[in-house]
Parts: sequence; structure tokens; C-alpha cells
Amino acid sequence: MSRTTPREVLPDRLRGIALLGIVVVNAAFMGISAGGFTQDSVDGAANFVTALLIIALAEGKFYLLFSFLFGYSAAFILRDNSSPNRRRYLRRLFALFLFGFAHAVFFFVGDILITYSILGLLLLIISKSTDRNLRRWTITAIAVSILITMTISVLLAAFPENDAGLINLNNAMTTGTFTEVAFARLEALPQILLVVFLIQGPMAFAAFTVGLRASRHQLLANPAAHINIWRRLALWGWAIGLPLQALAAWLQVSAVATDEQMSVSGSAGLALGFLTAPILTAGYIGSIALLIVRKPHFLSVMEPAGRMSLTVYIGESALLSLIFAGYGLGYFGQWGALPVVLTGIASWAVLSIFAWLWMKRFNQGPLERVLALITGKKQHS
Repeated sequence: MSRTTPREVLPDRLRGIALLGIVVVNAAFMGISAGGFTQDSVDGAANFVTALLIIALAEGKFYLLFSFLFGYSAAFILRDNSSPNRRRYLRRLFALFLFGFAHAVFFFVGDILITYSILGLLLLIISKSTDRNLRRWTITAIAVSILITMTISVLLAAFPENDAGLINLNNAMTTGTFTEVAFARLEALPQILLVVFLIQGPMAFAAFTVGLRASRHQLLANPAAHINIWRRLALWGWAIGLPLQALAAWLQVSAVATDEQMSVSGSAGLALGFLTAPILTAGYIGSIALLIVRKPHFLSVMEPAGRMSLTVYIGESALLSLIFAGYGLGYFGQWGALPVVLTGIASWAVLSIFAWLWMKRFNQGPLERVLALITGKKQHS
């Protein structure tokens, strides 16, 4: 009889905190406008500071943390590179694509799972690469991200336009029925997907490759064995990443406050924010790992949500859509940044409690069970 390898706790705790970071970013796009923060939503000191903190501390950081963990978990399936496990991995990508498409149409058009499912194919192709070649892929992906992000930022600054698709989605979210909003999201999806894929995709793939390498060396399995790595990451993250993110946030929110999001300074802030986000993300990983080494139960409350991250991720969007959309409580576009972000935090808290109660009785979350059935084997990490 084979023995089951104990589940690693650090990845689950990181997923749990990432779910909070993701929802506070997504809340603005679901509750204020399809383009995120607006001039009215950052009016007043409390709203301005809230937007500043969200962009500086969360935007662009936590999807990278999820991307890193995606690559880390993929290694559990692809480790032996056997044909059955490669087919299992492909089924997993197909299931993620279906979940992502449904999520984008019915709840949140800015879904990341579709991008993950596409980039995951490339990860499969290079999964047998040596660590040295994976480092080359990481560097290449980062270089592509820099090129694309800078190009898009320059184009946005040079040719600012109001997008009809997003305007239609805003109108639908304000007064539309569930079906009307779904069709508006479907109409906007090709453009949104292209933007997400171009701006977030290359850096996400870089995080995939780093996660794959980290899994090979069991970096998260025994945090105490890698203290020096965690210290370096924390130092770089807070000493370099945080000041750069603070500057990027100030440029972006100042531009929003004057209703000039796509001005030169606003576009520069957007580019700086996305391109330096990995530094602060690394700082988060290093800091959390260090704290867990010192206090083994630190963030243990996050584990249930982390173990059912797919359910919580989509559940957060479902709750926020019911609160803000016209077919729900109808508060879309009516609140400032602070109450919208607090609502996002509340949705995370409610679903984290749900996850805690659910995992007391079951081994997998509801959507994780569906994913496992499609994949063909119980998920390991």
C-alpha cells in the first residue's frame, strides 16, 4: 500500500493570502467601473489613500503569486513526465479554460484562468528543460513583458480613447439583467482577454517557470532549510520593490484624480507598476516564509481557503456581482474606493469562513472536486 506524501502547508497559506490580494484589486473593476478606479471614486482623502494602497500593495502582485504557485503545483503532475500524467495535465488545462470562460462571462470579465490555461500549454512543452534553460525562459518572458508593456503604455498615452465595449459593460452592469450583463461581458471579452494576455501573460509565464524550478528543489516544502533565500527576497521586496510600487501608485492615482488616466504620467505609472511588481511579490513570499519558520502556525487560518482556491476565487466574483450589478443590489458605480474595497475584503472573509467549515467535512472544495474529476486524479497541491 502506497503512503500519501503530506500536503505542503506553505503553498496553501500563500494561496489564501493571494485570494485576498486578488479580490481587493478586482473589486474596483466589479463595483466602480469596468476600467477600475474613476475620478469620482477616489474623491476624498479616504478614497484616495485606499486606491493608493491597493495599487501600491496589491495590483499586479498577487496574480503573480498565483502564477508562481501554478507552476509550483504543475510540477507535481509533470514531475515524472509520463504520458498518463501529461494527459492528466492537459485535461486540467481544459477544465481551467472552461471555468475561466464561465467566470469571465457570468461574473468577472477580467478572468486570469483562460490565460493560465493557454500559457500552461507552453509550460508543458518546456517542462523537461534543465534549470539553466528554465532560467533562460524566465529572462525571455520578462524581456517580452517589458517590451509589450512599454509599447502599450506609449500607445495609450499617445492615443487615449474611450472604449465602446467597456462603456456598454458599464451600462449593462448599472441597469442590465443577468443575461444582458453576460452578453456585455462576452462582447468585451476578446479585447479584455487580449489586454490581459499581453500585459499580464508574459510575466505570469515567467512566474510559472520560477515556480516549476522552486518545486523541483522543494523550496516551499521545508521553509526552514532556505532561510537565506527568504531573507534576500524580503530585503529586495521591501527595500526596492515597495518604493517603486509607491511611486507607480502615486502616478496612477494622481492621474485618475484629474481624470487623465492615460496621460504620460498615468501611463508611466501603469508600466512601472506592472514591471516592478515581481520584486514586491518576491518580498511577500520571503516575508511570509520567514514568519512561518519563526511561528509555524502563522497564517494557518488561510489554509482552508488556499486548499479550495478555485471555489473561493470564482465565489468572490459571484458575491461581488450580486452586490454591485443591476440584477443584484445595484450599487455599481455608486460607492467610492474605500467601501468598494471593504466589500471585497468582506467577500473574502465570508468565503474563507465557508472554506473553513467545508474543509472540516470534505477533502476538496466543490469546484476542486469537479476539477479533480475532469483531471482524473485527486489534486496533490
